[in-house]
Amino acid sequence: MMNNYIKAGLSSLRQHTKFIHVIFMCAIALPMNASVSASQFINSDSNAHHILYINSFHRGYGWSDELESGLRETFATSATPVELSVVYLDSRRFDPAEINNKVADILALKNVSSTIDLVVTSDADAIAFALENQKTLFPTQPIVFSSINGQSSSQLQDRANVTGISEYKDYLQSLELALSLHPQTQAIAFIGSSKESYDRNVLDIVKENVTSSLDAQFDIEFLIDMSVDEVDAALSELPVNTIVFMLASTLPKQEGGQYSSAETARILSSITPHPIYTYWHSHIGHGALGGQIVTGHSQGKAAALLALEILDSPEKALPELRPAPSSFFFDLEEMKKRDIGEEALPTGTRFINYQAPIWQEYKTEALTTLVIIFGLISIVLAFFLLTKRQTETIHQISDENIELNNALEHNQEVLEDVTHQLEEITIVDELTGLMNERHFANMLDKELRRASRYKTPISLLLISLDDFENYTRNYGEEKANKAIAQIGHVFSNTCQRSSDVLAYLTHSQYAIILPHTSRDNALVVGEKLHSTLRDTNIPFVASKTGALTLSIGLASLEGTDERVNPQHMFNTSEVLRASAEKAGGNTTKADVIATKWGSDSSAGS
Repeated sequence: MMNNYIKAGLSSLRQHTKFIHVIFMCAIALPMNASVSASQFINSDSNAHHILYINSFHRGYGWSDELESGLRETFATSATPVELSVVYLDSRRFDPAEINNKVADILALKNVSSTIDLVVTSDADAIAFALENQKTLFPTQPIVFSSINGQSSSQLQDRANVTGISEYKDYLQSLELALSLHPQTQAIAFIGSSKESYDRNVLDIVKENVTSSLDAQFDIEFLIDMSVDEVDAALSELPVNTIVFMLASTLPKQEGGQYSSAETARILSSITPHPIYTYWHSHIGHGALGGQIVTGHSQGKAAALLALEILDSPEKALPELRPAPSSFFFDLEEMKKRDIGEEALPTGTRFINYQAPIWQEYKTEALTTLVIIFGLISIVLAFFLLTKRQTETIHQISDENIELNNALEHNQEVLEDVTHQLEEITIVDELTGLMNERHFANMLDKELRRASRYKTPISLLLISLDDFENYTRNYGEEKANKAIAQIGHVFSNTCQRSSDVLAYLTHSQYAIILPHTSRDNALVVGEKLHSTLRDTNIPFVASKTGALTLSIGLASLEGTDERVNPQHMFNTSEVLRASAEKAGGNTTKADVIATKWGSDSSAGS
């Protein structure tokens, strides 16, 4: 019997604890923002309009924070004074069924039905809350909704005193732009998800309205609810001229959970050479080429403008639904990789990774240098005039002139140092068009860190031209440089993944970093390099084959979270390259870098 009493007591304690937790979270969610306090509704400026913004989520959630930023920015610059109060429903972290009634009770205590003029909602949970409590909390206030993924705006329009920003449906326009940029397209792959309502909404619209309008000439593939490996395998089966569209913001992890939006875009761009387009702003800058995007900030501005229109003309009927605003966003770095110019995109397209001209970036230093040079020239002229007027002090002026020349020489040295620094900024080798040695070192460290973080394989090829010193003596320096450049083009045409890093080091040596590539797959790449160079057939009469050949050292790291020092990987590849060269060249020596689990034996080809 005593055990039964104890169990009953614990059960009662849990119920009371849960109730206290819900009340506590409501208390935190509401007063967190100073604009939602009770004193504001009572003591605020009587000339200002009072707007209540109901946020489905919590502060720190990127989408709704951007939406709130668009609201505040628009209200702050309007001629109509507005005081904005914010309520957070926290629906991503707590069950709305437990929270919403408490939030409604608190708003009723604050008498919002008589202290606010208009309600703005973001996302599905907020509009559902507003409609459920419309009769008691907002009986006369207009409700302006925004960001309603998963719901139909036409159904909401039928509700009394409700209007807003309709869901985005114009997914065809982005696809048509992509097809115009890639006229040789044979297949289109849509990567989506059916697990979240907003992802299903996008997927349904694309299937019903977009793909039905495409010509039968395109092979349409929907890759839904697939892991990264499954997507990789499916994309590898598609034609070379394929474009990829991201309908969902994230991809699932094999071990459970989801990658972040940025991780999803980076991983997808690393496993496929196809151009990637998206409908999600969080993919831009992480490997996606571009797309037509609806941002939270633009939704907030559109909702704010609609709210101001209603407040300025209270006697008029509510305006009709406004279309969701969208803009084209493109990544200039990805555009350069695809050889797409800015002129090919519509007017008003917004770009990221814009790099100002170098003179603009260093204009302060350039102006300072010009001022110094102008000052020095002025001093020289002054000295010349002074020598004409004061011939009796010619020796003194001569000494000062020597000092001035020293100053000019020092300034020239400074200018040469600045020029040298500017030359070091470039990451491209002028002779081959590949990355230079300094940038290669940075990228090797970066890719090794990424491989360790995601436990993905990575391979490094160090390549030398066999007996190239003899080739240079026989054919001359100019022809040797042409051969180095020609072989650099051969490597570029062979390794075409956007994630591959190709570099020219020095003394006819090259390096290739292959992310997401095991030793066996890297050996295939090495064989392709040998084969392509044989087909290119750069004559070399002193060679055993009659043409230039390669020695390749290949070091691989096979999917581990252990950190490997970049110099260790470089040294391993260099030892293997030297071994291949010592064996007569025209071959590849490969090995897996040793970890605490051991290593594979070397291989040659």
